[in-house]
Amino acid sequence: MLAGRRFCGACSLNRTPNYQGRKIMCGVGGIYFKTADHGAKTGEIAYRILDGIFRRGPDSTGVALWHANKGDLLYVGTNYETPGAGTAIIEALNRVGTVKQATDGMGYVRAAISYSGSEQDLVNTIDALDPTITVGSVGHHLEVLKHMGGVANLDDKFDLKSYNGRLAMGLTRYATESNIDFTNAQPLMARANTDLAIMHNGHITNYHHLRSHYALKGYQFATQNDSEVIPIMLIDEMSEGASFEDALHISIEKLDGCFTYIAVTEDRFAVVKDPYAAKPAVIAETDELVALSSDPQSLREGVLTDIEVWEPGAGEVHIWQM
Repeated sequence: MLAGRRFCGACSLNRTPNYQGRKIMCGVGGIYFKTADHGAKTGEIAYRILDGIFRRGPDSTGVALWHANKGDLLYVGTNYETPGAGTAIIEALNRVGTVKQATDGMGYVRAAISYSGSEQDLVNTIDALDPTITVGSVGHHLEVLKHMGGVANLDDKFDLKSYNGRLAMGLTRYATESNIDFTNAQPLMARANTDLAIMHNGHITNYHHLRSHYALKGYQFATQNDSEVIPIMLIDEMSEGASFEDALHISIEKLDGCFTYIAVTEDRFAVVKDPYAAKPAVIAETDELVALSSDPQSLREGVLTDIEVWEPGAGEVHIWQM
């Protein structure tokens, strides 16, 4: 690629070949409450927002939930393809720790375990059970839920509507780069690195170059999804001394293509837009909450009937401290 040049052809808003006339798009959206005593049904609101952008990405739906965890609880999300592997995953988690809660979503196991070992050891132990098993997320504060199809399927398996914490951010996926399965569904985390999840709408055109670069540095990739390079890039930059904000700005410089992504950590979340601002994300903020979506109508249906929205500009980073 020529130095200083950026290319955005794969995410052109008018590109339709080979997709039966549909535009290439995903949808990002979610809700954050600024205080713990907000009294709202966070999961129900997130459900309505994600349902409102289902048409943008009907292949799979995922959401990152924030928990005020102060103990040794670890939230683990594990993808699998082999029928019946969910039981083996839960049993293995109970051997390395103490399972406090687990749900087999038939392709994705949601678990909360009491665990004091290293995250890498846990990932290695679970991955070794079966070639089709991959630990997709580990977090002390962030929990990732995924399912195929729309948010109704996710809620049916994992009861999203019952969640009443402070943050629920998600993505409805329209697959363009990788398989339609649990492993490639978003949100995505860097493997064995806790509490940093991303939801990315767009296409990273220098993905293969970046993947090779980070693989040589020892980072593990679990998917064929171009989005996975984003959390790995952020983790790498922060390991080199960059702040979270600096890492987000560096990602705009290093990533080629069109993208809007949400990044969530244990105490912050951010919205990042590429230099073209080609992928939509509108935001509504009040004294009580921050809501965002790829489609303003889903905010009006999901959050408030009378709400003003604004959209970040090209190359902008917006961060909220939790």
